Amino acid sequence: MIEKLLNKYPNSIAHKQDAPYVEKYFWFRDDNGNEIGIPKSAITPEEINLLSLLFHTDFFDGRNDSSTKQPWSDFLLHKNGKLPKTRWEHVRFTHFHFDHNDFSGRDFEDALLSFVSSNAILVWTSDKSGSLIEGKTEDGLDKEELMAMLSTLESDFYTKIEIFLGSFHFVDKELASHYEMEKKFYPKAKNFIQNRKMIVLADLLPFLFLEGITEEEKKWFTIALLGETLLDKELIGTVKTYIECNSNASLAAKRLYIHRNSLQYRIDKFIDKTGLDVRTFNHALPAYLLILLSEF
Repeated sequence: MIEKLLNKYPNSIAHKQDAPYVEKYFWFRDDNGNEIGIPKSAITPEEINLLSLLFHTDFFDGRNDSSTKQPWSDFLLHKNGKLPKTRWEHVRFTHFHFDHNDFSGRDFEDALLSFVSSNAILVWTSDKSGSLIEGKTEDGLDKEELMAMLSTLESDFYTKIEIFLGSFHFVDKELASHYEMEKKFYPKAKNFIQNRKMIVLADLLPFLFLEGITEEEKKWFTIALLGETLLDKELIGTVKTYIECNSNASLAAKRLYIHRNSLQYRIDKFIDKTGLDVRTFNHALPAYLLILLSEF
């Protein structure tokens, strides 16, 4: 594989000692210790994300070396299989990328973390991209607050920032595979949905259905987005009927033979547990597709 990359990127270098300026390359290495340095000017963000899934990476300028970040970096990026010790039960990954890095990465990290929970962790995946790891709390930022944060950071650092907002996942050894799936879909999200600063995982699903999606990916999306609501058949049935009634609460309540307030309570419960606001078309469509998948 390294040999193929050397052919694909003719200006790449096989050994760090052969590089006149190590910092001008992105470095990747396989499980056998073979490495390649690819010039930063010769590789796209999408290619970086893909190669980061296939190889160990070494281009973070020591940004992931702290005692809190290193275990997460090893678990998510180097795939050592050792789940970091944490009190979080559920975590969400917010993947970000900015268009240039003509500023201190540490200053950017400090500014970003000042907006979120004090326990949040930022793991860098390149010198212009990373993943924010947050536990599920009552005071976590919603989409509107994230957009406000994004505008402030763009203004302060004079850069354009893109965010791919993942779902909350249960903290167990499968967490690394969830992370890899989200990283896999991040480049596709940017290809399908352009000129949008923040893309939510659910936004991507209809486009993937049009392109073609594997059974494994369907199952993953169903669990990642619907989560524990899949166990509540009454709740799932209520949401399905509500969407089939064109989000008309009065009509859905009549069909279900329940009071409108009871219907609204269930809808609010579903939104709270999944983050899918089925009162809007953009979230009602992927929610309906996933509910249909769960019934097969």
